[in-house]
Amino acid sequence: MSKKYQTMIWIFLIYIVAFAIGGLTFFYLIDLLNPASYIPVLLIGNVVATLVVWLFTLLLKNASVYDPYWSVAPPVILVFVIIYLNITINLSNFLLIVGMMIWSVRLTYNWARNWTGFGEQDWRYTMLYQKSPKLFFFTNLFGIQLMPTMIVFIQLIGAVYFLIQTPAINPIIALGALMMVAAALIQYVADQQMKNFKERHQIEKRCIEEGLWKYSRHPNYFGEVMVWWGLYIMYFGSTLKLDLIILAPLAMTALFLFISIPMMEKKILKTRPEYASYQERVSMLIPFLRKENEEQPVQENS
Repeated sequence: MSKKYQTMIWIFLIYIVAFAIGGLTFFYLIDLLNPASYIPVLLIGNVVATLVVWLFTLLLKNASVYDPYWSVAPPVILVFVIIYLNITINLSNFLLIVGMMIWSVRLTYNWARNWTGFGEQDWRYTMLYQKSPKLFFFTNLFGIQLMPTMIVFIQLIGAVYFLIQTPAINPIIALGALMMVAAALIQYVADQQMKNFKERHQIEKRCIEEGLWKYSRHPNYFGEVMVWWGLYIMYFGSTLKLDLIILAPLAMTALFLFISIPMMEKKILKTRPEYASYQERVSMLIPFLRKENEEQPVQENS
């Protein structure tokens, strides 16, 4: 067995431990507090599971141990809610769970395909460490792990309410489910196009201006944002009213527009100033018509 797969088994075991401790925390607090809402206790259990993963990132000296948590935790939480509350699975709930599972499997598979082992971590984490090594203990905890955990959990609040309501299917709910599946497909196609392009151009550095990347600088991120808007539309279809849950997909969109994408593009521009031309010609996130010019910049993967 290769070292890569050995480390993946370790990560699997770490997550089993993390979710087990998070689940035990939930049951303990539910019995102790008997709260009117399950949401705060679910959040605490989720944070405790994140803290367990964080402790292992310290032991292994690799913050990327947390990376699959983004895609693994949501279906675990939702399935836990269904089992604990004995929720009926009608067509609407089935579509929500299927949509989340397709997204989760696709994203987790992409992580596993790119995972190399404990000897390498995400370049963004390394950059944050090099920038402020003395503060990385807190940067790792709050910025790299707890913030994404909170943002993803906020998305799931509407999903939990949706499951509890067990709404009858309607066109809006069906549209949201379709958006989630389509978004996962967009992410898969974008990642595969990038992978194929890199394999064809292993030596030379060239810009991928083909397929989805011809119309969006970050089609994979667009798919990610679209997943959570699809989930919100399903929730909206169950209530047919605007409420604070709309802040969830707005927060996710802001994360990519103001943090993830600028950080990625700032890194590219430091070594490849010609990328500025690509920025001028191609939409940042939403696929759109291009502005043509003669220059051909060089791009790195998102």
